[in-house]
Amino acid sequence: MVQTTTEIAVYKFSNITVYEKVMQRGDSCWRYTVSGNGDKYILSIVSNTSGHLMALPLAEEFRDSYTTIALSVPPVKTFADAAAGLEALLNYEGVTKCHAIGHSNGGVYLQSLKANSPGLIHKVVFSHSLTSMDKNDPYTTNASEVKLYKLMRRMLKVLPVSVLTFAMGHMVLTKLSLQSGQTDTKQLITLCKEDMKRITRQDFLTIADCMEDFLFNYTFTPEPYRSAPHDVLIVDSPTDKVANPLQRAQMLKLCPGAQEYHFPTGGHVTLVNCKDEYFSLLKTFWN
Repeated sequence: MVQTTTEIAVYKFSNITVYEKVMQRGDSCWRYTVSGNGDKYILSIVSNTSGHLMALPLAEEFRDSYTTIALSVPPVKTFADAAAGLEALLNYEGVTKCHAIGHSNGGVYLQSLKANSPGLIHKVVFSHSLTSMDKNDPYTTNASEVKLYKLMRRMLKVLPVSVLTFAMGHMVLTKLSLQSGQTDTKQLITLCKEDMKRITRQDFLTIADCMEDFLFNYTFTPEPYRSAPHDVLIVDSPTDKVANPLQRAQMLKLCPGAQEYHFPTGGHVTLVNCKDEYFSLLKTFWN
């Protein structure tokens, strides 16, 4: 498969410089950022779309100790395409070992990476994520996820794409902030909004195809996590209206003995809504 990588922009904030890159792999365009000064790596996948920019508060917080690679998994047709692209991107950046944080669907991509390359990830955070351990899961544990993509398809038939991107932005951007101040925060939010304008109707449909492929055709096992259960942190919240209690329980079955943290508030996006508490948790876990 033909693959090229290009640096497309450099963003200078008060206390961090961010390099935005694009990996063109076949028909898919992988946007990601590289930032920070550390000789250790964090891989961050917090959203299918615009996640590479939304993760910059995380990169800013850990800039002195880590280099953060934050990426947006692009619309790809199959789950296998997403897993192969993720590994190719890390290989290009020369990453042989990293901590990783996967939010929501991002945690599913990390499960695939862990299954295929178990030595690549050291400590992993599964944040408000889900898994599949049985072929019946799409009809039971993950039935709400299946309904979500069906609903999205129906909405796209009658509503403009901007309605969905606005809803996504409202969930995250209203509380997105950088510690360096209001000017930098405004710049970051502007970048996120511009990036979300690139999302098309077909992008949403292709994302649904990919995740439905995962839901109906993939299962994972606890084996990659048994040797070091303390290297897994599972984060969730009872106020999360997206990840259901069955999915949260299934994650604990996937990673028996994992560390757990339950945010009392914060909904589905505690990384943004409970930022200080979240970063304190990560420091304790990673250090």
